[in-house]
This record gives sequence, structure tokens and C-alpha cells, in this order.
Amino acid sequence: MALSKNSYWLKSGIYTILQRVTTLFTGFGSFYILVRSLDKSDMGAYALFLTVTALIEVGKNGLIQNAQIKYSASASEEEYPKILSASFSLNLFIAIFLIIVLLLLAKPLSLLWNSPPLENMFYLYCITSIVLVPFYQFNFIQQANLDFKGIFYSSLVRQGLFFSGILISVIVGYKISLNEIVWLMTIGAVFGTIVSYPFVKKFFRISKKIEWSWVKKLFHYGKYVFGTNISSMIYSSIDQMMLGSLLGTAQVAIYNTAARINNFVEVPLSAVATIVFPQSAKRIETEGKESVCYLYERSVGLLLAMIVPVIIITLLFTKEIIWIIAGSEYYSSIPILQIIILGTLLQPFGRQFGVVMDSIGKPKINFIILVIIAVINVIMNYIFIKMIGTIGAAIGTMITLAIFFTINQIILKKEIGVKTHHPFIYMYKFYIDGFKIVKNKLLRSSN
Repeated sequence: MALSKNSYWLKSGIYTILQRVTTLFTGFGSFYILVRSLDKSDMGAYALFLTVTALIEVGKNGLIQNAQIKYSASASEEEYPKILSASFSLNLFIAIFLIIVLLLLAKPLSLLWNSPPLENMFYLYCITSIVLVPFYQFNFIQQANLDFKGIFYSSLVRQGLFFSGILISVIVGYKISLNEIVWLMTIGAVFGTIVSYPFVKKFFRISKKIEWSWVKKLFHYGKYVFGTNISSMIYSSIDQMMLGSLLGTAQVAIYNTAARINNFVEVPLSAVATIVFPQSAKRIETEGKESVCYLYERSVGLLLAMIVPVIIITLLFTKEIIWIIAGSEYYSSIPILQIIILGTLLQPFGRQFGVVMDSIGKPKINFIILVIIAVINVIMNYIFIKMIGTIGAAIGTMITLAIFFTINQIILKKEIGVKTHHPFIYMYKFYIDGFKIVKNKLLRSSN
């Protein structure tokens, strides 16, 4: 049993980390090229475009993903195809609804941010969003069946093609337009979906008839996760949205450059959350809340062990990091990055809070808290951007993050008995264990 558990964590961890790292580096590579190819105004427009489209996809996926994993992971042979059919149908309905919303908001948003190119970019992205319906659905099915290999390869193809297109444009000396960047996204999504199918085929048993009872059940479970994800995305991106409307897209480009470093922290955060949710959802059914408390404290400790070295290195070499990723033109991002990177110390507590609330069947609490936090973040950002400009967005977000940390720790202590200092103890133990492993390997090699 212990070997089986270790095998799950090892295999899942390897493929999930590989997928996140691949996405990170292809995304960083694309950013590295584009920040030197586009002017600050267009770069800011591109950052806002990514913010809005991520809001759509993360929100939509939140409605489907956790509900499908929760119910299909323990479903009978008879119910399993019905759940997949309902999930697919719900995914498509929500995608169409969100596309209509995007079509209606495309022009108003381009006017709000005084960026005309955004309108056409949003129109083109509607095609991409339809293609991503089966892409993400295949991912959810594999995740529910604890198989992460296909997720890695499909993401590699999707992101790899996008990055390759941008790289080739630079090599041949072609100045790529913002609209062409969106087309590259669509091409990557199409081929990523094609690559994913052979991996998901063995799990893909779908009912020909839509079971509306399951559609309703999935929707009612997922609606809070949907709202939570939307609130979470608004919370994490409101700084850039407000900068765009208050100070213009050029300031968004400066802020986004600093925020990009946060993506390196997102790799372990997202990877651990992806692995922990299916495990905690199962453990709450079989072992009770104590096991979920252990999972939370240990996973946060692991994340802290990964993140703390990144924070220290970033604080010591902030100027050099900005120069490497964007050049001396973006040195005004330095103090912004220093504030943002300090805030990442609190992120593991908040991210795993959401995972725990969903897995113990209380997504409503998570949703309500994140709505409140999103509102607080809007207020804080508005006050500080108005007072001190671009850096005010980082300060406002940092204050909100501290408030969120305090609230989620109080709730987790009440719900599952979490102790805030335990993750730091686990972090220390991870370092000690890591040191012992390295020491033993060095001793063996010397002998």
C-alpha cells in the first residue's frame, strides 16, 4: 500500500511538474521575445488580453473540473458514462455563454483600456475558446482517473507550437501582429487536443443521452467553484485591470513584467493543488478530516520549502532578473517585483485553503471568502494606485493577501484543526531530509 501511494505521488508529481515547467518556460520564452518585439502599449494590451481570457477559461474550468473529478472518481460503471456526458454538455453550454459575454464586452473593454487592438483579439479568441472545450475536458477525465501523462504531452504540443510560431517569426525577421498571436493560440489548442485523444480514449466512455439530473448535480456543485475561480482571478488580476483603466496599457506592461516572476511560484502551487485535490477528496470519505489537515499542512510545508529559496534569490538579484527577462527599459519594475515576491510567501496557504474547502464539500465558504477578498482588493488597489501610481497596485494587493491569510487560517483551524506553524515545521523537515539525501549521495560517491 505504501509503495502504491508513493508511486502515485511520484508519477503524478513528475508529469504534473513537467507540464507546469513546460508551460512556464514556453510562456516565459514567448514573453521574452514579445517584450522586445512589441512596444509597451501593445505589450500592455497583450497582458490585459491574457488576463481576460484566463478569467474565462479558469472560471469555466472551475465549474466542471472539481465536480467531474469528485463524482467520476468514485462512480459505478453504469454512472460513469452519464457523468462524462453531462460534464461535456455543461462545458459546451458554459463556453457558448461566456463567448457571448466576451463578444458583448470586446468593444467596451477596448474603450475602457484605450486599446483598439483588443477588440479584434477578443473576437478571434472566441474560436480558441471553442477548441479548448474538448482540450480541457480530456484533461479532466485523465485527472479523475489519476493519469497525468496525456495532460503533459497535450500541453507540451499546445504551448510548444505557440512558442515555436513566435520564435520563427523573430528568426525570419517578421514582425508578428497581436491578431496573429491569437491565431497561434488557436493552432496550438487544435493540435494539443488531437494529441490528447489517444491518452484519454481508454477512459472515454460517454452516454449518448444527456442525463439532465447529472448536469444539474455537476452545476450545483461546481457553481461555487466557478464563482470562486472567477473571484480568485479577479483578485489576482484586478491590479493590472485597474492600472490599464487608470494609468494606461504602458504601465500595465511595466507591472506585468514584475508579475511574470510570480509565474515561477505558480508552478509548484498549481502542481501540488492538482495532485492534492483528488487525494483529499478520497481521504475525506475514508479517513475523515484529520487526514485532510495533515495533507494541507504537509503540502503547504512542501510549497514553502520550494518558494523560500526563490524569494531570497529574487530579493538579492532583483535588478539582474529584470534585466534578463525584459531589459533595462523595464528597470522601473524593480521595486514592484520586490513587493510582489514577498507576497508569494503567503500564497501556498491561500491556494491550498481552496483545495481543502472544495474537497470537504464546502465550496460555498471558499466562494464567499474570495468574493469578499476580491472586493477588498479592488478597494485597496484603487486607493493606492490613485495615491502613489503603479507601485500602489503591488502594495494594495500585498495588504489584501495578508487579510486573506488571516481569514483562511481562522476558518481552517475551526474546520479541520489546522495549526499555522505546522507548515513551517514541515518546511524545516523537508530541508533536513533533503540535506541528508544529498549528504548520503556525496558520501557514497566519495567511497
